[in-house]
Amino acid sequence: MTRLLAPLCILLVASPAAAGTRATYAGTSEPKALVVEIADDGAAARVSVPGRDDYGLMLGDQFYLVKPRDGKPQVARVTDMAAALDRVMPPIFKNLFGAMGGAIKASPLDAVRGGSKAVAGVPGEIWLVKGLDDEKPDSATEVVVSHDPALAPVGRALAAFLESGMVMMRPLIGNGAAEMVQQNRQLFALGTPIASADRFTLTKMETVDEPATRFVLPARPATVDALVAEMKVTPAK
Repeated sequence: MTRLLAPLCILLVASPAAAGTRATYAGTSEPKALVVEIADDGAAARVSVPGRDDYGLMLGDQFYLVKPRDGKPQVARVTDMAAALDRVMPPIFKNLFGAMGGAIKASPLDAVRGGSKAVAGVPGEIWLVKGLDDEKPDSATEVVVSHDPALAPVGRALAAFLESGMVMMRPLIGNGAAEMVQQNRQLFALGTPIASADRFTLTKMETVDEPATRFVLPARPATVDALVAEMKVTPAK
């Protein structure tokens, strides 16, 4: 028995530690590129645009926006941003980010299964989705999603990043921001998008060793009261 266990122990010791994942997307509009990094344990994610010093961090089920200001990092949790906006403007996010958020269900997207396609070497499932193009509501947009468990953290981080942008657009598009958040959640329920018509496409999937420091908040998140005070002084952009 000892002779059998010894080689097994050697193999276990020699096995490499779990590595993280890096997914790179290319887009035809801004941003032109997007990088999603997943920590080695899969519990944290970082979403960034190459060449920019702001980024998003997903820690557990919370997503944070990090942006330098006056030489110091400013951190805000997206749910707190939504709550602050609901205080200074007519509330629209409380049923999405509040206690009832998980129970809210908008009318489902009109999505029809359309076959299979590989993107950047990743097997995907094609869906033809109506309702994503406001100018052509009856036209179907081809969306390719992956059900690979390794990409699930990428999907969660990407969904949260896109959702954060929708929240920040609240002053410009009004109630449409909440509708976009609901639609985004329905779309990502199909799987992790790896291609969406000509909007964005997964170009590379890599297994990498990501430094743990890339998934740590650089400062304490601002409180809702602090965000409200800032919004009253500086118009949201």
